Amino acid sequence: MRARTVCSTIAALWALAGCSSPAPSQGPQTGGATGTTSSGGTTEPGSSGGGSGGNTSTSENTSSGGITASGGTGGGTTASGGTISSGGTRGSGGVTPSGGNANSGGRAGAGGAPASGGAPASGGATASGGAPVSGGATASGGTTASGGIVGSGGQTGGAGGSGGTTAATYQGPCDLLGSGCAEAYSVTRAMTASYTGPLFQLGKASDAKAATLDVGQTSDHKVDMTTWSAYCGGSQSNCVVSKLYAQIHKGSNDLLPAVWKTPWNPDCSAGGYTCAAKFTIETATGLPIVTTVSPQEYALSNDNAATGINGGSKAMGIMYNGKPVKSNYCCGVIGLTHRYDAQDITGTDFMLALAYGWRDSGGCCIATNCGASDKFCVGAEEEENNDMYDYGSSPVDNAMVVTQYDPTANAVIVYLNGTLGLTKSPPKAGKLNAGTRIHLGGGGDLSQPDPVLMRESIFTNNVMSASEVKAMMANIAATFPTLKFP
Repeated sequence: MRARTVCSTIAALWALAGCSSPAPSQGPQTGGATGTTSSGGTTEPGSSGGGSGGNTSTSENTSSGGITASGGTGGGTTASGGTISSGGTRGSGGVTPSGGNANSGGRAGAGGAPASGGAPASGGATASGGAPVSGGATASGGTTASGGIVGSGGQTGGAGGSGGTTAATYQGPCDLLGSGCAEAYSVTRAMTASYTGPLFQLGKASDAKAATLDVGQTSDHKVDMTTWSAYCGGSQSNCVVSKLYAQIHKGSNDLLPAVWKTPWNPDCSAGGYTCAAKFTIETATGLPIVTTVSPQEYALSNDNAATGINGGSKAMGIMYNGKPVKSNYCCGVIGLTHRYDAQDITGTDFMLALAYGWRDSGGCCIATNCGASDKFCVGAEEEENNDMYDYGSSPVDNAMVVTQYDPTANAVIVYLNGTLGLTKSPPKAGKLNAGTRIHLGGGGDLSQPDPVLMRESIFTNNVMSASEVKAMMANIAATFPTLKFP
């Protein structure tokens, strides 16, 4: 919208002032129907450009020295001296109302005619000689009142109201943490608003040499589910998850299907997609979920050390959003470990565990064992040791598990669905010295893979606070409204 033509009275005032400048150019506004709202403009509350402030200037369009631009027009048309009278455009008695244009939307103040400095317009107006610039009402230095008639924030993006209307900013779990994430993976969404790349890659189950498909995001940071069907011939079973993209250290921390023969099996040495998970869409959400069964598991290329993740005996945190599986298994579902062919040494794993029952008789030895053979539990697997707590005889429907290590307290801390379940000091392993390999679906030596149903996971280099854990839980629950997180 453009400002209306300044009335003939204003033109006459220009003539009296000896102003010979041409009429001001009326440049385009930006931001849709924003009106001409600026620090000195006049926006009527009922117009498309109105802010909640309406005409609220204390001395509308009457600057302390009349209608004078301090040094030129800056987009307006005023002489260097302007038409200055002691109180605006008035004689000794003046026609300036005592309150200016201070009605909630009107043009006249309590005492009479509009001030000589400006005129109202249906979507905002310029002061005397001012011209709108980039959505404003006057150019800087135009003839605006010292307070102007400004809505409280005006209108941004085409909707009126106090402060304008702005779409809610997207936040992933990493955006809720004061120190952010050291790494993040998801097949459902971006874990931080700053990540705009693909989430995962699909390959053809029948041909590891065939062209792959990167599955990206929609404009609202969710997984784009429009491309997989054509690539997979309409059937999920025709495809495998050939890569999980790292969202923090792009490229260097991408997870790939294992391709080694491990000490206790599986044998993934045939390469290709031998140990790749089948592409699976979760019925409850209609979104992908990483689904591994033996021998499916993932690690970095060549089982390299991860970039930018602590390990050792430093602060470490892991968050996992997925479903529990009623199955006895060896190790954690995802975590930091030693290299697959390195010696097993107590404390060199730090893996998040989401387990059931006993893998070994009496709950001993290497397995991720719960406190009883018929219990479900969560906790930390620490290479031939574990710190777990039982949460019941039935699995939760869905689990957000946070497992972390606090080196200051030498303590393992575990949350389930936002509630603290375990603080253990010292850890069962004594003191941790975790490797920096990331393994998903297999322990430190990638042997005896455990079943995984994972939507997303993050790693941190700090201990997450209880309030941060609760914020992530709320974020996940809002993102997956069809799921129950007790």
